[in-house]
Amino acid sequence: MKRLLAMLLLIVALSMTIPLADLRHVVAASYTFTNPQVLQIISGEDKYPQALQTSDGTIWVAWQHYFDKPYYMTWNSNTWSSVKTLPTGSQFSISPSLGQLRNSSIILFWSSNQTGRWNIFYKLYSGGVWGNAAQLTSGAFDDFFPTVAVATNSTAWIFWERITSSTSYQIYYKTLTGNRWSNDILLSTGTNQDDTPSALATYDGRIWVTWSRYVSGNYDVFYRYFNGVQWSPETLLTNANTWDLEPSIVQDRNGTIWVFWSRQMQLSSGANAVYQQKLWYKNSYNSGVSWSPDTQLTFYGDVNTPIDDLEPWVVQGVDKTLWIFYSSDYPLGNDFDIYYIKSNVIINHDVALTKIQAPPFWYPGGMKAAGMNPVMKINVTVANNGGYDETVQVSLSLSNATIYNLPALSGTVLAGKSAIFTFNWNTTLVNLGWYNIQASVTPVPGEINTSDNSLSLAHGTRIVPLGDVTQDGRIDIIDASIAKIGYGSSPGAKYWNPYADIDDDAFIGTVDIAFVIAHYGTVS
Repeated sequence: MKRLLAMLLLIVALSMTIPLADLRHVVAASYTFTNPQVLQIISGEDKYPQALQTSDGTIWVAWQHYFDKPYYMTWNSNTWSSVKTLPTGSQFSISPSLGQLRNSSIILFWSSNQTGRWNIFYKLYSGGVWGNAAQLTSGAFDDFFPTVAVATNSTAWIFWERITSSTSYQIYYKTLTGNRWSNDILLSTGTNQDDTPSALATYDGRIWVTWSRYVSGNYDVFYRYFNGVQWSPETLLTNANTWDLEPSIVQDRNGTIWVFWSRQMQLSSGANAVYQQKLWYKNSYNSGVSWSPDTQLTFYGDVNTPIDDLEPWVVQGVDKTLWIFYSSDYPLGNDFDIYYIKSNVIINHDVALTKIQAPPFWYPGGMKAAGMNPVMKINVTVANNGGYDETVQVSLSLSNATIYNLPALSGTVLAGKSAIFTFNWNTTLVNLGWYNIQASVTPVPGEINTSDNSLSLAHGTRIVPLGDVTQDGRIDIIDASIAKIGYGSSPGAKYWNPYADIDDDAFIGTVDIAFVIAHYGTVS
């Protein structure tokens, strides 16, 4: 219950930014980290931050103020917003968590005591408006520390810590598929205390969960992952004969998986031994097959003024850096505020398809009078979101009852730029009808995130019959009437319509009218 007691402390002390003299830059392999910066200065205890990088580029950070009120701030790539109160609608609301669904709605979870038990609640934020709160869990137990991950198949997974007795803490989860929630499902198998989970959806479709487990007087970090079929065994990640608490898991844009946590460190020995908590991390570039050594991230504090850095939460920012948010009682060792650290820019290989652009209609074989030749041009835009110039290969196909595979195109896309690849489709003798367009770019060497390497455009273009003057996919009385009104006209005349000049002789004559009548009722 050490964490719950800590949340009840109502201490007011001076908060300030951290002098550079108290800090170190940490270098691990090719990674570096900035000096910590304070996010907010509010009297009282601010703890348990969680952060979200949204699809529009905004970073949201939510945290718990005292034991009853959740706050949040947002970063718009230039400035931080003011501190705002999350609309949980109740006094006793703690451990907020944020996620984003595939429809771009933000989902907020929190724990609240409305009935004598702590339950998980949630609400949605969409179009700038918060929805109504809904209760997610209930029963003769207490639920804390929700965390959410949204899988590549759009299923939302929420994990939390459930306390069923003073000696039983376990990790549970539910899934949201469409509008349907699953039952509560037990994840962890510890017999004593499993707490403070953190969840991650990786590019390959897996769901990862890490948490802290009490084992023989110490806390160790464990993790599991779900591969779409079954859960992996529980894996011990840290074993340092100390307290490793509150892990946070993230995948960077290069595919590396990171786990950050708070580790208890002894500063003196004896009956009055002094301890402090510092942030540590390790990472895996091969999806957990091997892990780097434990590496210390924060260092300030000493035996006279021990400083606790707790509850890290990490996101991959659209600015290509990792953002590590955490709670610290710097500088006096008594009042907790929210701080953050950033990594260096993470360079990766990542190409994506962002746009398919095709004419809305075309006549088979073209139509000279309307300025159409037999070849339809279809543009595909490839973005290079990585840090290296890339040579890419782009493929395109069109399909209805028949599939047309066009020759692949290759070219160079500069780092951070986009390029348009133009495909030529000879429409001579192709079948009439709507065509779906599918494009793909072959993954470049070293690319991890391939979820955006393909793009589809349903009803991307339509091949309409000659004589369909209105291009609505059928030759009917309207087409015949327009052709008849234009009879005898040529370019520049009042009733000239190039789409009625079937024989391309710059004159709407008997041949054109006869063609429309002969093909009356044709549908594409």
